[in-house]
Amino acid sequence: MQIHFSIKLLVSFLLLFISPLFLSFSTAAQQDLLRSSCAQARYPALCFQTLSNQVSPTAKPLDLAQAAVKASLARTLTLSVYLKNTLKSQLTVGSKGNKRKRVALSDCVAQISDSVLELNRTLNELRKLQMGTFEWQMSNAQTWASTAITNGNACINGLNRSDAEEKMKVEVKRRVTEVSMFTSNALYFIIRLGDSRNPKPHSNSNN
Repeated sequence: MQIHFSIKLLVSFLLLFISPLFLSFSTAAQQDLLRSSCAQARYPALCFQTLSNQVSPTAKPLDLAQAAVKASLARTLTLSVYLKNTLKSQLTVGSKGNKRKRVALSDCVAQISDSVLELNRTLNELRKLQMGTFEWQMSNAQTWASTAITNGNACINGLNRSDAEEKMKVEVKRRVTEVSMFTSNALYFIIRLGDSRNPKPHSNSNN
């Protein structure tokens, strides 16, 4: 009886000792995977920071692409809300200058709203990939993600040509640029998925 109790105690002790080591190994494996996956992204540090809590150590190219697009979409949605609120709160009908500012911001609102739609289409396409139409679907996803980046650039260019207050310009451009960084990383993972030799279109279809 005493021997049986001693064995149980030993097993419990070993589990307590081994579990942290296993978790540490798993976390290290995840970080190594992400670092190698993000190494060629346009913004590798941002890539690693964004995806470190979103993918498993066994994540496939499709999982990474979907996670990156989700991150970009979430931030684009936040930017869209910010721009709409800015347009409502900061601009008033009146002077010619105010009209120009309103037009520039209105264009940004429309462009970033379109980016939200494009990224939604991108994510939906990644969720229903099929082997028979894989290349065509990947071309669509790349085009839509690229369009989202182009929209951000158009927003910034429009603001640069306007006479909006410098403080407002700087803040909008900062936010748009940040979103474009996320989208650029997402586009990298989409291209990486398209170039992969053994894509697994159904590996994460329920996300």
